[in-house]
Amino acid sequence: MKLLFKPMLILISLTLFSFCVEVSTITPKKETLDISLSATGTVIAKNQTVITAQTTGVVHFLVSNNAQVSKGALIAKVTDKPREQKLALLKVKLSVQKEQIKIEKQKLYTAQDKLNIGVGSKNNYLSQKIVLSQAKERDEVMKNEYNRLLIEEKNAQIHVPLSGTIINLNPNNSYVNYGSTIATLLDKNNVVKLFVDASMIGKVKKGMSVSLKSSYKNCKATILSILPKSSNNLIEVIAEPKEKLPLNLQLNAEIIVKNSTALLLPKEAIVLEGNHPAVYVVDEKNMAHLFFVTIEKDMQTKVLIKETLPKEAKVVLKNAYMLHDNIKVTVK
Repeated sequence: MKLLFKPMLILISLTLFSFCVEVSTITPKKETLDISLSATGTVIAKNQTVITAQTTGVVHFLVSNNAQVSKGALIAKVTDKPREQKLALLKVKLSVQKEQIKIEKQKLYTAQDKLNIGVGSKNNYLSQKIVLSQAKERDEVMKNEYNRLLIEEKNAQIHVPLSGTIINLNPNNSYVNYGSTIATLLDKNNVVKLFVDASMIGKVKKGMSVSLKSSYKNCKATILSILPKSSNNLIEVIAEPKEKLPLNLQLNAEIIVKNSTALLLPKEAIVLEGNHPAVYVVDEKNMAHLFFVTIEKDMQTKVLIKETLPKEAKVVLKNAYMLHDNIKVTVK
């Protein structure tokens, strides 16, 4: 029995050492890799214009909240009954005063003619001159008051300076004072407000590209500014989208902070050695060598790894899981 056991052991050992794994190989392709950081965001108006009343009175809106308006559109009127009544009264008074001035002028001409021919007194002429001057002064005061009220009446018609969306309307038929805010105009150019983790904000720069994703549509954007304000340890960043997005749209964003190159490999080429990703590279003698790698991006069926492998490396694809370091393989 002892004589039979030794030859059998030697035969098994020779068989194990002569076993050669059949593999296939692949040369990784270089790919451009975007290194990004994630953020959330919302669509806001690029500019907001405060609409104020330029007179006092009761405001009557001709549009509703969130209405789209064009530049120059009439959105409200401010009425003031006492002003309207005073304007009407002054208009009548000015008309009467105009006729009165004509009469006083005629009286002055008559007084002057009488004085010239020696049948009138100089005192009468001077008195008539004073009466005409006073009539003119009263007319000037009334004209100034009338014009002032006329400007207020004109300002009671409120037009928008730009096209956009009207929000935050005051209650309709409410009383407003001169300079009171009655509405806000959001212009048509929307931007995206992003919220970036404060610990990562140092990597974000003006002009960087952003990928926006939402239920509405996906598009690109460019960072315009980084605001010096934070909330819940998040810094606000403003980006301009390449496409029109609706106000208040909630979205997710990827800010591209760096572009680099990486090697593209099918996932089956990756093995775990001591819980660390690695690949086997076959040399010219068909020996497989273990190389630890760093995965930059994990995709569904492929991975991008850091560019640390030898140039034109032949990476084992088929049967990689069967190998160990420095093993002889058969490449098919």
